[in-house]
Amino acid sequence: MKRWLIAGAVVASSRSAADPLTLRADALATTAAPTGLVTLEAQGSPGPGLSAEAVVWTGSAADQGRTDVLVMVLRARTANGRASGRLGRFVETLGALRPVQVDGAAARVRVPLRFDVEAYAGVPVVAGLATARTWDWAAGARVARQIGDGGSIGVAYAQQRDDGRLASEELGVDAGTALGKRDDVAAKLAYDLANPGIAEIALTASHRSRAVRTELYLSDRAASHLLPATSLFTVLGDVPAQHGGAVVTWRAAPRLDVIADLGGRRVDRDIDPALVLRARLRLDDLGTSSVTGELRRDGAGSETWTGARGAARIALPCSLAATTELELVVADHERNGLGRVWPWALAALGWDHGAWQAAIAVEASASPQDRRRVDVLGQLGRRWGTR
Repeated sequence: MKRWLIAGAVVASSRSAADPLTLRADALATTAAPTGLVTLEAQGSPGPGLSAEAVVWTGSAADQGRTDVLVMVLRARTANGRASGRLGRFVETLGALRPVQVDGAAARVRVPLRFDVEAYAGVPVVAGLATARTWDWAAGARVARQIGDGGSIGVAYAQQRDDGRLASEELGVDAGTALGKRDDVAAKLAYDLANPGIAEIALTASHRSRAVRTELYLSDRAASHLLPATSLFTVLGDVPAQHGGAVVTWRAAPRLDVIADLGGRRVDRDIDPALVLRARLRLDDLGTSSVTGELRRDGAGSETWTGARGAARIALPCSLAATTELELVVADHERNGLGRVWPWALAALGWDHGAWQAAIAVEASASPQDRRRVDVLGQLGRRWGTR
């Protein structure tokens, strides 16, 4: 890492009897880009009917020789919780619509007849710390109505412009309700108005008993609604497809959960099984230490694969905690001339003592895109509090 970012902040309140106010700063650095990241967080209650929170992430692109704010948001809400707002740079999600990162403002208000109204407007954030064009903007709104004690239905609309031209336009509907104390159902639908067609549809229904929870699901997701990749499994498994099946969660013992996901995935005309068997053992009553094992069969057509995953988090003396994750994927067919076997591993050591937190992690992997890749991430943080 060629340089570290340094940031400071001063937060003041004129009230002599203010609620507790805290300030947190994190510094992160990674050798992959290379990039740097500093996080500042402040929260408090500057007024009797208002609470506020500010979060700042500052990123640095070494090749550009400058820094930029990745996230900076001020959140506020009334004491009764009926109105809230955000101002700055943030990620907004309305019901079934896809998330969007904007520089702008958002608000949510609860009005009579059990309606909730929320909306946002701003300039879309351009990837790579670049500057947005003058006529780039995004706006959206959602209206939801509470149904009974545990249900709601909402309708959302969003539009995004790229240099004045329509880039995306979506209409979304989401609904969910509890059927008694042990059953619930939910559904969401996103329709792409710019390129007419369904962007995502998802249906779920679940039932809970004392030791077993069963959930049925069915989804159809387009490429525009894919989720961010957090591991090699998600890189390979999250593809535009139809997906359906059942998830059974069994509390086999007070500290042992066994989860089976029995489903299928359809991509174009290819239909293949999507199977997951996972077990998680908590090593203490609070679950601060745990061990997880997983077997997975996924993919479709010529891109099917089998994977195994193991993860552990162990609490150590002196406020330390060790975390490790290992994944191994064996593909049925070779891709891009990079073989059929791809490992992924992460090892981290964290320290959390009083106001200070620190962590260092190393990630190494091979995939259909990279023959080998190594990333190193460091984090240092501190909280300050005053009354």
